Amino acid sequence: MDDSGVEFVGPFEHYDVRVNGWNVPYLTAAPMNGGRVSLCLDDRLGVEMTVQEAERFLPFVADCIAVALGYTAHPGRDGLDEPRPSHPMKRVHSV
Repeated sequence: MDDSGVEFVGPFEHYDVRVNGWNVPYLTAAPMNGGRVSLCLDDRLGVEMTVQEAERFLPFVADCIAVALGYTAHPGRDGLDEPRPSHPMKRVHSV
């Protein structure tokens, strides 16, 4: 594995996906022949791509899931040691 920080942990019934050492919730993977991987989001939505494409795409997906769950980003990125909750309401500034 190169320095992309993406790991496929398993096998179980599926592989867990880790980015920068942290599991990506709601995302599983299944390796396929020919250097391809099948990704499944929330046991409902799936996509197949090459492992190289997945290594570039999964950090973005991990950040998207983290933001949807109320965090600023997926941990391990930009020096984050743990998930940091985001504030749902932006501070109001006078004009």
